[in-house]
Amino acid sequence: MSSRNLELPHILGLTASPVINKKENGLQTIEQNMDSISRTPRVNREELLRYVHQPTMIALSFQPSDPDRIYSCSLGRLAKIHENLDIEQDPKFIKLRSSGDKKRTQQVRLNKKTYCQDQVKKLHSMANEINQEMGGWAADYYINHCVRKFLDCRRVDFVNSDALEDQERLYLMKAFEGLESPAGKYLPLRDDLRLSPKVCGLIETLVKEVNSQFAGLVFVKTRAAVAILAHLLSNHPSTKHMISVGTFVGVSNNASRKSNIGELADVREQAETLNDLRHRRKNLIIATSVLEEGIDVSACNVVICFEKPQSLKSFIQRRGRARKSSSKYIIMFEEGSGSTAAQTWQELEDNLKQIYLDDMRQIEEIQRLEAEEDGGREFVVESTGAKITLQDAVQHLYHFCSTLPATQYADLRPVFTYEEKNIWGVVRAKVTLPNCVDTSVREAQSSTWWKTEKSAKRDAAFEAYVALYHAGLVNEHLLPLVEYDEALAAALSPIQKRNGLVNIAGQFNPWQEVAVGWQSVSDPHEFSLFLNASGKKMLHMRFLFPFPLPKIANLDIYWSAVESFQAELRPTDQKSYHVIDTDALGRINELMLSSVYKNKVQPDKLDFPVLFWPAQGCEDMRVWLEKSRGTRDIYHLENATDHAKDIGLVRDMLNNGMPHIFYGSEYCPDEILMEKLVGGNTPGERFYVKASKLTKRSDFMHPVPLDQNLKSSKHTYLPASTVQVDNLPFAISQFAMFVPSIMHRIETSLITQHLCAGLLSSLQFKDLHLITTAISASVAREATNYQRLEFLGDSCLKIYTSVNVMAHHLTWHEGYLSSKKDHLVSNTRLALAAQHTGLDKYILTKPFTGRKWKPLYNADLLGPDLNSTREISTKTLADVVEATIGAAFLDGGPEKVIKCLSIFLPEIRWLPLHERLQTLSIAIDPSIDIPAQFVHLEVMIGHAFDTKPLLLEALTHVSHIGPNTAPSYERLEFLGDSVLDSLVSTALFNHSPDLSHQIMHLCRTALVNANFLAFLCMDLSKPTLRMEPVEDKTTGQFSTIETTVQQSIWHFMRFSSYDVALAQQRCLTRFHQLRPTLRTALDQGDHYPWLLLSQLDADKFFSDIIESVLGAIYIDTLGSVPACQAFLDKLGISTYLARLIGGDVKILHPKEELGRVAGEEKVKYDVWVEDREAEMVARGREMAARVFVGGREVGRYEGAKSRIEAETGAAEMAVNALRAESTGGALRKENVKGVCTKAKSGIAEEEEEEEEEEEEAEEGEENKEENEGKIEETENQ
Repeated sequence: MSSRNLELPHILGLTASPVINKKENGLQTIEQNMDSISRTPRVNREELLRYVHQPTMIALSFQPSDPDRIYSCSLGRLAKIHENLDIEQDPKFIKLRSSGDKKRTQQVRLNKKTYCQDQVKKLHSMANEINQEMGGWAADYYINHCVRKFLDCRRVDFVNSDALEDQERLYLMKAFEGLESPAGKYLPLRDDLRLSPKVCGLIETLVKEVNSQFAGLVFVKTRAAVAILAHLLSNHPSTKHMISVGTFVGVSNNASRKSNIGELADVREQAETLNDLRHRRKNLIIATSVLEEGIDVSACNVVICFEKPQSLKSFIQRRGRARKSSSKYIIMFEEGSGSTAAQTWQELEDNLKQIYLDDMRQIEEIQRLEAEEDGGREFVVESTGAKITLQDAVQHLYHFCSTLPATQYADLRPVFTYEEKNIWGVVRAKVTLPNCVDTSVREAQSSTWWKTEKSAKRDAAFEAYVALYHAGLVNEHLLPLVEYDEALAAALSPIQKRNGLVNIAGQFNPWQEVAVGWQSVSDPHEFSLFLNASGKKMLHMRFLFPFPLPKIANLDIYWSAVESFQAELRPTDQKSYHVIDTDALGRINELMLSSVYKNKVQPDKLDFPVLFWPAQGCEDMRVWLEKSRGTRDIYHLENATDHAKDIGLVRDMLNNGMPHIFYGSEYCPDEILMEKLVGGNTPGERFYVKASKLTKRSDFMHPVPLDQNLKSSKHTYLPASTVQVDNLPFAISQFAMFVPSIMHRIETSLITQHLCAGLLSSLQFKDLHLITTAISASVAREATNYQRLEFLGDSCLKIYTSVNVMAHHLTWHEGYLSSKKDHLVSNTRLALAAQHTGLDKYILTKPFTGRKWKPLYNADLLGPDLNSTREISTKTLADVVEATIGAAFLDGGPEKVIKCLSIFLPEIRWLPLHERLQTLSIAIDPSIDIPAQFVHLEVMIGHAFDTKPLLLEALTHVSHIGPNTAPSYERLEFLGDSVLDSLVSTALFNHSPDLSHQIMHLCRTALVNANFLAFLCMDLSKPTLRMEPVEDKTTGQFSTIETTVQQSIWHFMRFSSYDVALAQQRCLTRFHQLRPTLRTALDQGDHYPWLLLSQLDADKFFSDIIESVLGAIYIDTLGSVPACQAFLDKLGISTYLARLIGGDVKILHPKEELGRVAGEEKVKYDVWVEDREAEMVARGREMAARVFVGGREVGRYEGAKSRIEAETGAAEMAVNALRAESTGGALRKENVKGVCTKAKSGIAEEEEEEEEEEEEAEEGEENKEENEGKIEETENQ
């Protein structure tokens, strides 16, 4: 602001005093720090007070609880359960005893510190507190609700949010069998509910205060009390019709990172609580102290403290929530507690202030100790000077955790726990990072004992961060690894600024090397060229070349729509000459080419880079030349129809010698003459030549449309006196017309040979045709293009990159791995590789049409190189790199892929997959035990693991905490994603007959999308025996029985988030509703069920564990494709793949299909959240979408669970609507456009039309690339 010459503000208004403490000079300190003075307004103070509503403070007293009235039946039984828990039968104790650790076993026997013992103890302690505060009914409700929630969670090896193994679950289930379900659990509609006087007083007060404008807030101490009071007030006969209750508690981040059985509060239900109060959908909130400050709460007219405020600060902040006019601030006191209603509120405030000042003294003492323990420790990176100290270690550690891959059901913050030694009054801290962090650095402990927790916490964070640095998880600047290489980003910036286009070197011209070769060659190489038709050799030509040619695939030559040849080029077994007459050869080529390309041949220039001559009848080249030069009249050919191919071109001398193909001659009587002649008659002429115009085409590499063939094959009759016939046989002239196409095929082969001999020399390609295909863009209109190879190479690149990056960085979490892989396989990185290696100059992009072809001459080719450039998309550059990788795989398997990757991506040390997989296998900790029931899982997936902990890791969610904690599955899921892609892509590529790359992309998208995998995850199941809790409806007692249940893969997933269990149950409900329809659609339907799968709306962990298990199998078998394929067979992926390939299923996504149906009209989606207040709680948030085509709404879909479902449904509705419309509009337009495109795709007769065709072909390729990009985008989604 100062740089803009603006004055700084002079007044800062505060809504509360900046200082509430005992220091008399506190205000002066604030003034010095802010360079200001502080004043309380005095002028207009009365007016100010009219807008500041001070609540009326009321002391609400209640009688002490009568033990007989509030007695809890369940509490007594729970106390006996706690007392009778046998430590000798505790699973944790049994495990310790079997391990042989006598010292720890004895310690646990004495202190009974096991998870099960601790859970029962905490449950009893909290229930006892609730019983004292709220009465027997509340304790009964709390105990039964917690136990029921525990028993109702259908888990295999873990329960609720706790990391309980199966034995621990059964141990607690057995312990809870004696608990009855009391009558109070359903809250009968009567007033005698065994409630405490305190709760009764709260109810009476609320009944008195509630009116149409009521907005209240009740502060309680515990999260359990929030849940119990909310349930009570929502169902009590006196309050349920007048009070709508909301809850609000803090999000727990406790030290153990484990919830417990006694947890009742559900934070998911409070998402809209404050908004509901603001819009009067609720009129009472029950909250913990979290609502005292920092959260915007609408003004209330009643604020009740269920317990006394703990400090003056708390007292003032709670009072500030009662901001409405005539509001009340009620504090509940037990009679005889020392604070009676007779006390003045000033005394109460003074007492509370004194308590607060006492707290401040303790805080000041702690601050003094912290200042003494500053320590001064620091860690410095020598290369950069980056430094971390005790003071900033905690912030750095929190920042590192914030960069971990985000997940919906896990708290990724570091967790600190403390160990105290009361004898010396010191403390030590331990920090635990999320289990997606490598186990070697997941935990750290402070290096020494400290006097304060804060100092210990700093020290533990410091140790943890230094460990992260040494493990390579933070960089030399002591910051989390950047998501991209800064040097790479700088190098790529020119490409990125060009919106996907880049200038590259012009196409490599191999004819320059040919011209140089002719200068030094003394014994050129001779080759044979056969023109074959229907398996017969129609013409045999020979040609000379300065050096050996690579093996050239046969060239299809399309003379017409119904007649074609095949050119076969091969070295001759024996030379046909002794002395080379290069001058005669040059003149033979000049004669041949002049017969059809007269205007393009330069007179007396004979240094052609390829020298052709006929193999028969040309033993003496000079004699053949004299015999074949010139023309003659037609009269000696009267009635000659045999051997028409041996007759030269017929030239119409009245039309500048226009060439025609001879089809015969005949005499015509006067009466039919006029019918045959198109033009006028020559007086007295009766002898005519039957002929057709020689095509102006010079591109014979591409098929001829039938309609154009009919036009060009029309016969005409020429008067004999006006024509001349070439002495050069038509077969030779016809061959001369094929020379541009043959030269182009030789050129592409030379480009391929040069590439394989240079950049790709280390790969030693056996099949050069693969490389020709790899470098041929579809816009070049070659016989083949790179698209199928690119599809295969893309899959190879992903799997090799994933394995190598994962094995090279054993400590990296999935976020780092994905970032590294994504940048290595990105189009921008691969485009840069094509440029840096020089691959770009070999890419064939210009379509061959022949129209602009001119004969080449060695003298011209030896001229200076003009260093031309061309503009090409980065996607094409990247595709060619991937196609080259695919070609390497087909030509030499994994070994050549590794060499190819080393050429284009040298920043990685590429090793064979089996070596990298051995590294990954060895890195697995073999000491981790897996639950016994995982044997059933191995049977289900069809693979028995040699390295068992791999399976445990594959089923461990990032939220999992507790004993036997393996790493979370993200790294294996990262690998499995590439393995699945590779298996599906290879199967599609190897299918016979070949599938187009568009079909392969669509099939792969359908098979690897998350909802499809999630459906298969839930659908694959196996019957298993297990113990289940059963409730006796008459007694309310629980017991366990052995029962048979269907277990799926997801049942075995280990987690410690109750929200995960809820998400599983919600998705399972949708699965059971959709399964019959989905199963029918997958097994018998003619459309891929995109909409049904989007309705499943499965959480990501369902598909993740499919990929993580696949990754685990891949490592366990060191890359065995059959083992991985067997798992896909179990899931049913292979079966459905066969259905898709069979062609009976339409795979196109509705959104893509709508884009095609809409044609050139703009498609726009409008998505919104439906406002259904009354149904929101029962049905959850719902979304709707409508789609516009050309500005008009054509489809609408409501009641969706996600944005994807809403858009998919709207698109499907729109497609059906457009197809149902009359045969006009968009569909007619699409057909017309197709006709136009088809017409333009034909081969034009004039050069201008040919140029337009080239431009359209290039535009078509750009559109095709854009469409391919959309397909890939859908696949990624």
